[in-house]
Amino acid sequence: MAQSIVGYVRDAVSPAAAYKLAPRQFHPDSIFLNLNESPYPLSPKAQQVLNTFSQGNRYPEFTQGALRTAISNYIGFAPERIAVGAGLDDVFSILVTLFIEPGKDVVISDPTFGMYATFFALHGANVINVPLGPAPDFALNVDGIISAVNENTAMVIVCNPNNPTGTLFSLEDIERIVESVPCPVGIDEAYAEFSPLDHLELARTYGNAIVLRTLSKFAGLAGYRVGYGIFPEDLVPYVSAATPAFANVSGISAAIGIASLDDLDYLIANRDEQVSERERVTALLNEMPGVSAYPSATNFVLFKLPGDDATPVLKALNDRHIYVRHYPAPDLNLNDHLRVSIGLPDENTAFFNALEEILADRGTA
Repeated sequence: MAQSIVGYVRDAVSPAAAYKLAPRQFHPDSIFLNLNESPYPLSPKAQQVLNTFSQGNRYPEFTQGALRTAISNYIGFAPERIAVGAGLDDVFSILVTLFIEPGKDVVISDPTFGMYATFFALHGANVINVPLGPAPDFALNVDGIISAVNENTAMVIVCNPNNPTGTLFSLEDIERIVESVPCPVGIDEAYAEFSPLDHLELARTYGNAIVLRTLSKFAGLAGYRVGYGIFPEDLVPYVSAATPAFANVSGISAAIGIASLDDLDYLIANRDEQVSERERVTALLNEMPGVSAYPSATNFVLFKLPGDDATPVLKALNDRHIYVRHYPAPDLNLNDHLRVSIGLPDENTAFFNALEEILADRGTA
């Protein structure tokens, strides 16, 4: 056997700590409601770009200026303040390059997007958890977050609306954090378009607020990987230095992103249907005996099931080729919960009917 080089791997890179997702079994009848994807196809203009794109043999634009300009026109910030990446997780890599040194602290609030803890720990940060309050409110501990920040803190990350709870924290709470700490505050608003508020004004007002967004959800580009961040103006030269060549965004992804943002009427109509369906799904779940669905400002709904373990219900749904998300980690206190993404109306109805049958068979409905 050849000599192993495993011993050279950094201690922070632990296979056990990797961010994990359950595999999906593709079947003709599969309904995927577990990854908060858009259920809609590309917009007509984006589909036209996909059908006719012929520049795959050429490198994309070095600065991704056209994509950044399209995003600038959408959100009202100068293109220079916008950094793009291959999905929002790639923009987090820019944050790491800018701010994270081994041993520095990153403050998060679980339960939240699971990538934060694994990603920042992988790069040598100490992840400091200031937990949310208990269900159903999942309140943000603003004072706890502020108190957790010290001279060793590299960054605070707040997800709002929050994943996986769907909770919308008040703008006043987020602003109090931003104005009370000296370090960067990354505000992950991947679900902003499904929410009644955004944090763009904070990015205009405060020099330590960084707003993070994606085209995966609202624009349905999860498979094309286009994320972006809005950075403080005085950080622009450093962001440029920390951004990989071509911003890691492929030519086809950039072109599709630009075309999608030129097709806003289509995207907004889809968003409005999803919001309507979100409210319908929430109401139907809350009508089921023993089930509690929490208010959501996203494209998914977190709900509590009867009993103390949602695993059997998850398996029964999977057996019907319906895939939702489960959070069994003991420290999250969500083992009796499932999260369902909002799909097309008939997919949502199929999910609800299946869940109703499963709970009836188990004698809990």
